[in-house]
Amino acid sequence: MAGIYRHPCGYTRGVRSRALIASSACIAVAAALGVGCGSSSTTVIPSREITFPVLWAGSNPDGTPAAGIEPATIAVGTEGDPGFTMNLEDIKAKKAGPQWLAATASAAAVGTLLAGADQSAVDLRYDITGAIDGPSGGAALTVGTMAAITGAPAKPKVAMTGTISPDGTVGTVAQVPAKVRAAKKAGYELVLVPWGNRTEFDPQSGKDVSLPALGRSLGIEVRVVRSVAEAYAAFTSTTVIPPPKAKPVITPQAQQVAQRTTRRAVAALRREFDAGDNLLTAQERATIAPDVAAAEDALAAGRTALAYGLCVHATYEVKRALAAGASRALARARGVAVARAALLDESKTLLAVADREMQAQSDPNGLTQGQQLALPMALGWYAYSQAVLKAFIAELGPGSTWNGPALERAAAVIGDIEASLRRFGPDAVAVVRASHGGAQGTPERTAAFLSGYSNFLRRAGDANRDYYVTVAYGSLDAKGSPNDIVPVLRASSEIAAAIPSGDDALQDEIVQAAGATTYYVLGASVVSGASFGLQGFGLGEDPSAITAPTLLASSVQQSSETVRWVASALQPKGVNLSYALWQRQWADAVYAAFAGTPTGPAAGTIALNELWYAAAGALLANSAQANLQEASGG
Repeated sequence: MAGIYRHPCGYTRGVRSRALIASSACIAVAAALGVGCGSSSTTVIPSREITFPVLWAGSNPDGTPAAGIEPATIAVGTEGDPGFTMNLEDIKAKKAGPQWLAATASAAAVGTLLAGADQSAVDLRYDITGAIDGPSGGAALTVGTMAAITGAPAKPKVAMTGTISPDGTVGTVAQVPAKVRAAKKAGYELVLVPWGNRTEFDPQSGKDVSLPALGRSLGIEVRVVRSVAEAYAAFTSTTVIPPPKAKPVITPQAQQVAQRTTRRAVAALRREFDAGDNLLTAQERATIAPDVAAAEDALAAGRTALAYGLCVHATYEVKRALAAGASRALARARGVAVARAALLDESKTLLAVADREMQAQSDPNGLTQGQQLALPMALGWYAYSQAVLKAFIAELGPGSTWNGPALERAAAVIGDIEASLRRFGPDAVAVVRASHGGAQGTPERTAAFLSGYSNFLRRAGDANRDYYVTVAYGSLDAKGSPNDIVPVLRASSEIAAAIPSGDDALQDEIVQAAGATTYYVLGASVVSGASFGLQGFGLGEDPSAITAPTLLASSVQQSSETVRWVASALQPKGVNLSYALWQRQWADAVYAAFAGTPTGPAAGTIALNELWYAAAGALLANSAQANLQEASGG
């Protein structure tokens, strides 16, 4: 996903501050935090209202720093209409804007899942009392949402700043020294700051300072946190789930399918690499050959997860290079217009495949409730492909300016999509369908549960989209390069907009949940990649650099731990998250294989995207276990 952008990073009053940040939101959780795991029907949440502190920082009209604490009111219950509302008119009147809305919507989506609330029943309302804006209140709002839902009392002298990224980490923000001083002035005793902000430049002293040391000099404790789990524990002195007591395992049937699909994928990789030799440059052959061999070696050594992860990476390399080479050869032989028309035709053909397979693979008949809830995550391969192909059909149509190198980059993206549709999507669904266990849920109740989930994520996705467009890009209508994610975000937004707000049949709700999840992850990941310095976040090219490798490593670890903790908690209750665990295994393996190497950014991109979906699936299953009467499986 292309591009590094600079975004407003503090909750601001007056002139907005600008700095590189992590995403305003996520759908995944932090490693040490889970949700309630009861098996009763939807839990009734008593109506309650809390006030939660939000740190902001900005500039006064004369340019001097300004910072303070703004109270946010969070009301929760299950008696009103399901969903979440924000005091929009009041917010607009106070000149707050898209960053606040994105942070709030994301906190609603994340906080409900973390706290185990049923999104088809919970009613949340948010309000602020001052003109603040920015994404850096996302972490505090998420913790506040969780406290409102669970009823856990929050300590009165604790404040925090940070965004929430798609893996549950508390993302970096701007002007943290000013926020620490503001908290001290307001009488707070503990300030939680993101791990990525542990050392910051302090304009007041004119030098880099350790934030904990700055706090000590001011007589206030500053604690560095990596995840919303740590933050929630600091605010409430409670956790929602105990540490894992046993290693979660993949069912034997799912493991057998994972092994079979891995063998098939590695064999197909070798065939395609060898058969396409005439379309590869000498440099491409030299670069890709060792990666193909590495996947084969891992398979021969019985390291299935590593083999699959390496295969995913190498398959993208091969598909991109072959597709670009074929387009280049066609343009030379018959002209650019013919090559462009061929890509347009291929996009239309693949979109038809994506639509057909989405419908066929979403059939819930014969699946346990847990498998039905895992399907939207596996179908993410198809939902993402649909968005990319819809965007490309629009971009390659009449008036297209894609020529030469741009056309080759477009072909490379389509090569990616072909791999997703014809290989990785079917592999994912096969593992889900092999993940037996648990009871068959009531289709109507499962459908209603998924409908609430989709509605939350769709609205949060809209808020992230508006934030991204307003702050980073300016318009979803502008045409960009083939590697630009903005047209894809627009197409995903249009798909999500077509999701009905009411309950549909279970199969339709599974498809809609796949689209809503993909839309939300897509919008969040566009911004999150910037915090690591990733360029080309997965759209037809490998990112070329990481400016913050430690943040990337922390995000991969947090997402992985999320899946492990939740799966471990659910396993004794008869819920086995085999598909999420398989995603975790191969994503961890491919990242570890390339961490610290020039290929690290590409491996990190692959791993993070897969882990975000895995964590989302774990959370969804966990929330279902807390609210649906039937035990889920898979």
